[in-house]
Amino acid sequence: MNNTYVFLRHALTTIDKELPAEKLVISDKGIEDICSVVSSGKFDDVDVIISSSEKKAIQTAFYLSERIEKEINLNPNLKELDRGQEIIETQEDYETRVWRIFDNPTECSFGWESAEGALGRFKRGISRIENTYSHKKIFIVSHGIVLTLFFGDLLGLKNEELFPRWKKLQFCAWGTIIEGKVDRDIV
Repeated sequence: MNNTYVFLRHALTTIDKELPAEKLVISDKGIEDICSVVSSGKFDDVDVIISSSEKKAIQTAFYLSERIEKEINLNPNLKELDRGQEIIETQEDYETRVWRIFDNPTECSFGWESAEGALGRFKRGISRIENTYSHKKIFIVSHGIVLTLFFGDLLGLKNEELFPRWKKLQFCAWGTIIEGKVDRDIV
């Protein structure tokens, strides 16, 4: 990898039990949080902003885009692990499903995309970015599960180490990768 990457998990969302997770939008608290992150000036020097194609990621990227006057490029390969259109009733049920995904990375549990499949798709998205840009600082907004998988892969973590990391991962958390190595962990 010849680019420097800043990966940011999208801002806090508004939970709507009528919508699948991929259709959620960021909350007022999420807006406050992302405005605080970008107003720090830490990311004013990025060359490119790339977001997953999910609305909550695009909304999160918008605040940096406005600040530094750069357009948002969309990359659908950076979206969250596909969880279908299922609406999950409780946080406990959701966490059980996420644990199962990390614990059995080759299985498509609950009709969800496998962790292995999501990580492969995400890495293809990064590869496409690497082939498009050279020696740039690239800001990417994505999602909790795929970012946990990606950073876990780069750090050489075992499957059983991923779920606890995902539980610790905060909204608007960010990490950096320089020359293909984790420079700042996202957790």
